Amino acid sequence: MSTAFSCLRLADDAGFFPGVWSRMFGQFIASAREKTGHSVEQAAVLAGLSTSQWSAIEAGTQLPKTRRELESMAGTLDMEWATMVQIVSLCREAWGLK
Repeated sequence: MSTAFSCLRLADDAGFFPGVWSRMFGQFIASAREKTGHSVEQAAVLAGLSTSQWSAIEAGTQLPKTRRELESMAGTLDMEWATMVQIVSLCREAWGLK
């Protein structure tokens, strides 16, 4: 096997895929926020989160921990709850769900 790709993580690296899905979730949230025209600060206030929390979610370094957080984010983003559920389901490995 070539050493050209030795710096890349292996697919079975337990920390790799959750991070990918966390960043994907964050990209969905950032895109939805941009569509509403809200700044990060405005969205955070409307959702009852701190600006640093919202920024970390968009960056994929933090995930919403409760249904209430997800519901308030969905409301802030003018997103139907079913749509948020679909996004969470798609990115479920970010939360360690199979």
